[in-house]
Amino acid sequence: MSKPHFYPQNEHRHWPAENSTEGGKCLVGHEGDFSNFAKKKDGSARKHRNSCNYRYQAYEQATSEKKIKDYLHTYNDRTQQILIHDQFDSVRTSAYSTEAGGKNPANYCATIAPPRRKDWDVGGPNRVIRRKSFKREKIIIPKGYNFTQDTWPYWNNAHHLIPKGTLRKVIMDPKIGIEIGALMEKGLLEVEYNINHKINMLFLPQDKEVGEILDMPRHIQLKEGDDDSIAAHCVQHPVYDKMVKEIDRGLGKVVEEFKTKIQKAIKENCEKPKFTLSKQKLESLSTRLMNMILSSEGGRSLDSIAKMNEAN
Repeated sequence: MSKPHFYPQNEHRHWPAENSTEGGKCLVGHEGDFSNFAKKKDGSARKHRNSCNYRYQAYEQATSEKKIKDYLHTYNDRTQQILIHDQFDSVRTSAYSTEAGGKNPANYCATIAPPRRKDWDVGGPNRVIRRKSFKREKIIIPKGYNFTQDTWPYWNNAHHLIPKGTLRKVIMDPKIGIEIGALMEKGLLEVEYNINHKINMLFLPQDKEVGEILDMPRHIQLKEGDDDSIAAHCVQHPVYDKMVKEIDRGLGKVVEEFKTKIQKAIKENCEKPKFTLSKQKLESLSTRLMNMILSSEGGRSLDSIAKMNEAN
């Protein structure tokens, strides 16, 4: 189960708590398969419920954090009024053409049906939903399986509010050095920091039109951006990553404090500092980022939101 962390000497400190969101120790996002999530008598679903599984964590957060759930469910009232007046009969997706001539996601479609009540709910749908993919293959979304895959009920992402790649970069920064970087990793794992914990996870739509319907920002800029000065990115959000590191009380500041504490301990040849407060600051940053994102304009990408935040 253990996956490589930043420094080999700390790999044994990694710990995936089974069948729980709590108690995990993990700094990398290495498991996101939640497709077989239902509780089954033979226990086959158990492997999908562990603290390292970021889609599982995002799902649990969406069911427990009212603010997130309210946004994800806001379509129930808004779309019904539109449907009553027959103003639209489909929702356009942001699936795009690849250089190889295919479509991404390949198991998605150019449009999806407007949602009936509870069709897009966490814990929904209340009925079986059928589609045909770009390859004309039949897609069936079973009752209750929304958000267990990245295109159910719409193209979505289990977003790390503090991106896992950004955390890796700041801790492994050559300016910090191997000795201090390894001690940072060790300290965070010892106090059970988990980059995949639900407090750091947020389901975001990828489709621009879905984001507008939900009044939620979307994850990636993709090929239909909302700001011409931001380059199209299909798998990254570099402007957002930079903002997370550089904002007031952001990741860069927290890590700099790590560094100072460790350097002081090394200089004074005393016991290495505990990182409980540092863990709390990281989790506080996750909450701040969630609130910032949810209060932003629906349909905008994270990069666009980050750029606007920098301007302010």
